[in-house]
Amino acid sequence: MATEAGLSGRRVLVTGAGGFIGSHVVRALLAAGADVYAMSSSVSSVMPPRLADVSSDLRLVEANITDRSAMEAMARTVEPELVAHLAAFTHVGKSFRRVDENITTNIQGTVNLLQALGGRYRRFLYTGTSEIYGDTPSPFREDGPVNPVSPYSVSKYAGERYALMFHQAYGWPIVCLRPFNAYGPWQTPDRVIPEIILTALRRGELLMTDGRQTREFNYVEDLAAGFVAALAAPPGNEGSVINLGCGQEVSIRDLTRLVLELMGNPIEARFGALSHRPTEIWSMFCDNRRARERLGWAPAHDLSEGLAKTVEWYRAEWEAGNPLLRPGRA
Repeated sequence: MATEAGLSGRRVLVTGAGGFIGSHVVRALLAAGADVYAMSSSVSSVMPPRLADVSSDLRLVEANITDRSAMEAMARTVEPELVAHLAAFTHVGKSFRRVDENITTNIQGTVNLLQALGGRYRRFLYTGTSEIYGDTPSPFREDGPVNPVSPYSVSKYAGERYALMFHQAYGWPIVCLRPFNAYGPWQTPDRVIPEIILTALRRGELLMTDGRQTREFNYVEDLAAGFVAALAAPPGNEGSVINLGCGQEVSIRDLTRLVLELMGNPIEARFGALSHRPTEIWSMFCDNRRARERLGWAPAHDLSEGLAKTVEWYRAEWEAGNPLLRPGRA
């Protein structure tokens, strides 16, 4: 299997570098010695907050993937050897109200980037999503059926199909990853685990669905390590889809109880107070054998360990007054 040493000195472009998973991928690549070009759509004079403490170690690129001319200019300037494409609209629930943004960012933006680069790289990682599988039977396998059931998942699947089409048509070296639910430091407050933690810290009212739907949750540093492993792997995975996940499902009800228990049970959740989202997926966890066999990758944290680290981070940031921990911040 490949090692991180193979990335030392490599010119790597990370789109969506200021995002939750993207910022952790940037950090993992820097630790591997890569020459990282971090692309963000909103830089100006302000460093993306998640990257502020490593700003001197990377090269920041301001460009929006929805702007084809900006992608052409970026491609000429950066000339990346490796690409990790994470720029996307990523919120499932909000995607029903922002369909056009999903299409523009996740489909057109991906095509803009792929065409601007024109296959001139050693490997391109397209970031899909576990949501592509939709309401098909779990555990989800890469060669199994898919049925995306939200504007977000439909747009991400369309981007994935364009990436695989370009590989098939032109031989561009593209690998498609489908990461499963992530959590950890720097996730925005509108996701389930930060919402539970922050509501408990402020002693608020925690309104939940009945919590019977199941998901798997992966500590974000583990997923970042999976991206690094996919970039460093020897040839052979091009044109493939690879799940990144632990394969261990947990109900939202049990997840909520575990988080609150780690915090000393400061509040009680009101299960059943909220309705389920349209086209709810009731079970979502992966078969991760392909990642284990082809990438030599497996998660390093179990759920309790990762949640304990996450609670500790949010508690410290809350007490320090981190402004990003307000609902609605990206």
